[in-house]
Amino acid sequence: MRSETIISAVGKADVLAEVGCDHAKLTELALERGLCGRAVVSDISAKCLEKAEKTLRRFGARVTYVVFDGVPPEAERADVILICGMGGNVMSGILSRYRGEARLVLSPQGRADLVRRALADNGYAIDRDECFEADGKFYDLIAAGKGAFSPDPMQAEFGTFWQKPTDALVKRLTVRLNKLRGGGERTAEEAERIAEVLKWRTDRT
Repeated sequence: MRSETIISAVGKADVLAEVGCDHAKLTELALERGLCGRAVVSDISAKCLEKAEKTLRRFGARVTYVVFDGVPPEAERADVILICGMGGNVMSGILSRYRGEARLVLSPQGRADLVRRALADNGYAIDRDECFEADGKFYDLIAAGKGAFSPDPMQAEFGTFWQKPTDALVKRLTVRLNKLRGGGERTAEEAERIAEVLKWRTDRT
């Protein structure tokens, strides 16, 4: 399941924050498994936050609920911040406004390249970056802590560790490559970059 892969990157935290929480299922999983002592969940939508309150009601005062666009002040002392299920353009905007030092666990819905660049611009170094498959769909998981990082174009587009591609990334790019074949000059350039990633899996087998 997608949630299992994401939660595996959390580790232990005194305070966990989930931004754009919707139903807050990830926070629920973290609390159930004892991965955090307290949680802050936030969403730009008050209606979504009501869903989160229903999900997490049994945890009582251990959870703080905030209607906010981005990382709320209440999450400033969080050890880990989860941001998942939103577009990379929106997520990169949130990251550009964040000034804390929490570990970040991110799963953008598209344009992961923007997220990787935003992390680098904000003084974060990526230590986990993988494509995975769940329920027939492909997702990116990016985890980062404070540190120096400057992704080259291939790292930004395909992942920090693209030279060790996961099975899911190979599958995703193979599908994309098949769609590009027979295209024009611009698609040929993308196909060449994809072929470079796939070559690394071939070289390892």
